[in-house]
Amino acid sequence: MLHERLVELRKSKKMTQKDLAKKIHISRDTYAQYEIGRRKPDYETLERIANFFDVTTDYLLGRTDDPSPADKSSDDLTKQYPIL
Repeated sequence: MLHERLVELRKSKKMTQKDLAKKIHISRDTYAQYEIGRRKPDYETLERIANFFDVTTDYLLGRTDDPSPADKSSDDLTKQYPIL
């Protein structure tokens, strides 16, 4: 699922693998391996990819079909459950 989403997102931005790899600070060869499913990004790289495309890591990993990041204000537990 990850490799399919990476291809789809990159193409939606009309970017080459080289352009995207440069933006997320990895080599084109490494990124190409992600797109063909031979390698998986480490956590930090996965976060950079998600941030670049403004999607969640769950979306990249296929855990949800909703690419939109959640509204962080509604997820802030300290606001929902203040310390008394």
